[in-house]
Amino acid sequence: MKNRRVWILLIGLALVLSLCACGKDKEPKTETPASTPTEEQKPPVDNPGDEKPTPGGEQIVPDAPQSKEPEVYDFGLKVKINPEFMLYVADEEVIAYEALNEDAKKVEQRCALVGRDIEAALDDIVRFSHDEGYLKDAGEVNLTIVNANAPKSEGDEILKKAEHAVQDCAARNGFTAVPKTEVDASVQFEPEPEDPEDPNQPGPDDPNQPGPDDPNEPGGEPRKKEGCSVCWGTGVCERCDGTGEVECLRCHGEDKDCDDCHGTGKSVCEQCHGTKKCPACGGTGEKPDD
Repeated sequence: MKNRRVWILLIGLALVLSLCACGKDKEPKTETPASTPTEEQKPPVDNPGDEKPTPGGEQIVPDAPQSKEPEVYDFGLKVKINPEFMLYVADEEVIAYEALNEDAKKVEQRCALVGRDIEAALDDIVRFSHDEGYLKDAGEVNLTIVNANAPKSEGDEILKKAEHAVQDCAARNGFTAVPKTEVDASVQFEPEPEDPEDPNQPGPDDPNQPGPDDPNEPGGEPRKKEGCSVCWGTGVCERCDGTGEVECLRCHGEDKDCDDCHGTGKSVCEQCHGTKKCPACGGTGEKPDD
């Protein structure tokens, strides 16, 4: 009887061991997929923030988040405080720009430059450069034309407007700035256009020559002054149409928490400074004296 029990226990133990051995054979084997690359074989991952070598060994640097030099423009105006900008101007409007150093990249985050006239763009640059501590009181603002695709007379006008913008911005914000304008020696301006009706060119129809309407001639009548070429004789500011206000250039009337317009959506016209009068003729509508 005892031998029978021993045999039963031995047979049961053998069955248990055989079942364990079968279970191990059926476990799934984990294999590394052949398609998985090793560290040496990992494919390159495109990363727009990294520089990647070209076949020729050159480094491709991604475009910085700023404008680049356009194909067509009138003037390249370099503005140097310590932030240094290159403004590309066409028809007295900034159509593109470049932030030329790290300080400029900090200031540009607060500026709205593209699509604004040269005076408004410079107002932003000067004001925020002062706010950031780059422009000290009585500090210099260098304004240099370094490229020109237009006549010199237009370049002179750009520099004059730029100088006025710097002085006006400083005065409105309670500090002084010294604008210094110049033209780079390498600049070659386009020829001045010929005007057959130019009163400075003598001719039989020269309005400056004595004629029947000359008040100094017998029977002559006083010659009427020419109208202002900016406002076309209306005497009102053409920028704001005589209202003294323009749409806020920063928020365009869409930000109630705008620091410039304080939620009104309007700001003082930067051209007439709220006077509503044409800044060229002073509101007279007449051609200003040279």
